Formats: sequence, structure tokens, C-alpha cells
Amino acid sequence: ISFFRTFYSAALKDNEYLHKGIMTGILRVAKEGIFSGLNNLAVYSILDEKYSSSFGLTEAEVEKALKYYQLEYNMEKVKEWYDGYLFGNTELYNPWSILSYISNQTLEAYWVNTSNNFLVYDVLEKANMDIFEELQAVFQGKEIQKTLDYSFSFQELKHPQEIWQLLVHSGYLKTEKNLGDHKYLLKIPNQEIYHFFEKSFLNRFLGGVDHFHTMLSALKQGEIAIFEKKLQDILLRNVSYYDVGQEEKYYHNLVLGMILSLSKEYEIQSNVESGYGRYDIALEPRERTKAGFVLECKVAKSEEELERKAEEALQQIEEKQYEVALKERGISKLIKLGLAFCGKRVLVKYFS
Repeated sequence: ISFFRTFYSAALKDNEYLHKGIMTGILRVAKEGIFSGLNNLAVYSILDEKYSSSFGLTEAEVEKALKYYQLEYNMEKVKEWYDGYLFGNTELYNPWSILSYISNQTLEAYWVNTSNNFLVYDVLEKANMDIFEELQAVFQGKEIQKTLDYSFSFQELKHPQEIWQLLVHSGYLKTEKNLGDHKYLLKIPNQEIYHFFEKSFLNRFLGGVDHFHTMLSALKQGEIAIFEKKLQDILLRNVSYYDVGQEEKYYHNLVLGMILSLSKEYEIQSNVESGYGRYDIALEPRERTKAGFVLECKVAKSEEELERKAEEALQQIEEKQYEVALKERGISKLIKLGLAFCGKRVLVKYFS
């Protein structure tokens, strides 16, 4: 810090050949003392109006570029993938992703695959279950309300709740609406970032790629024995990321988090009224000819109790008629699953 304090002071303050200096970054470091030798800094964040259009490409600029390269036919898809960032009140496209798309002419996750996500992962690893639940909501496309501090600095990242500041300032979440008093509605900005959460976040915290995708594929195909085996593998390998307890809520959220990546194929609902109660998780297929799913989670006090608890979960689905809402919406084929957990062990019972 001492070296860079002297360096920046000499380069930016005492340099007679410098008219204006511009520094860019994700987080403020002013509180670290690195700029204490400077007394005339003006800081503009993504929450400020001034210079907001300079942080990325406007829609008019993107349309002009695509037309020049005869790619204007794909404008709608480009908007879906790379638009959505809100700086002040200006909506912008990711410039790196737009340039990469023009060069390669394929819709891919360019920016998130070139950036180093270690800081995001480091904070996520320290996240508690409350944060994990809110991340699940974000992944479902929902908005969450958070307070953002204009003077937020790098050293404040040690607190897990500050992950929202980091995700917004580093481009993984957007400010959808300013509610006043530093409160904002946050959500995923575009498909590129959605793919980051799907591939990077879910795979990192909920199991290896092979086990994870095989498990979900087995569920969709109704191969419940394979689904159970892969879920068991994931629990054994990765459950240490979380605080295993005796609460159903923990396992409910864990299963929900894994299933969320199916949201393009299914409408996923949790704790919604149906029949004579509220089911834990339901998957309503967007293609009506496919099977729908109702899942109920239970916690056993011992491994010997697993089978009884799984049967109890199935019985609850039947007695409370949780499938009613799905049937009313035209889903004729249903698979009901009772999941029982004890520590890192799981047992699944089902019928269709």
C-alpha cells in the first residue's frame, strides 16, 4: 500500500504533464489508504447518473454495430444474452460480449468465461443458508431487495452479507429499480449471467458436473433409482459446504437449489398451496405431455428411520392431495417422490 500510495501520488497529483487521469475498477479502495496522497478524486459508481452511458454500449450503438456486420437479424437474441445492465438510469450492453459475438457470430457466455471469479467464489463459500435461499430466488428470475452502499469498499467483503454489493458492482446482478434510501431491487441481468449461475455456481456448490447433470436427467426420465444414487453421491461429496442439521428446511433448500437449473423446462414452485396443504417442491412441465413431479422432504433422526420417513412423505402427498393444482393445469402424468434425509444419507420412495 505504501508503494502504490507514493506511485499514484506522483503519477496523478504531482505530474505536470497530466491533464486528467482515469482509473477503473470494481470496488472502491479509497478507504484502504492507497489514495490518501490524493485529495481531488471524484468517484462515480454504477449507481450514479453522471458518465453512466460510458460504462458500456447503448442499444443504439449495438444496433449500429450489428447492422454494419449484417447481424441485425439476431438483435433480439443479442439483447436477451448481453443487455440488461443498469448504470444510473441508463441500460447498457456488455461491450466485451458484444465485440466477441460480432467476431465469432455465436451466442455464448464470453465475459463470464474470461473473468476471474475467485473473489465471488470466496465470498460464496462463506455464505450462510439465508444467502443461499436468496441466491436460489435470484436464479429463478425473481427480484430481491437489498441495501447498497455508495461508499462500499473492498475491505468490507469480509462480511458474508456484502456478497450482494460484490455481485452488483462486478456485473453478476443488476439494479432493476431504485426504491430510494439506498434500497434496490436486484435480479440477473441476462442469459450470459444466468449461465454463470447455472454452470459455475450450481456445479461448484451442489456437486460435480457429471453427477449433477446425470441426476437431473434421471429425474426427468423417471429413473428414480439413478436419481437417488446420484443425489447420494452429491451429498457425500459436497454436503460439507453447508451446516447439516435436523431441519427439513436445509434439505428442502438443497434439493430446490439443484432442481432450479431445470427452470427452462419446468415451472418450479416451492411451498405453494395445493389440495389440503403446501407441498415442498413441484415441477410443472412447460411441455404438457411430459411428467410433472411433486417432492416432499423429511428428516430422520437415524438411518434406521429413513425408510419410514420416506414412506411418510409419500403418504403426506397422497393424503393432502398435493397433485391437485398440477392436474387442474392439464398435467396428467405425475411422479410423486418422498425423500428422507439423515446427515449425508438419503432414501427416496416414489410412485406414479
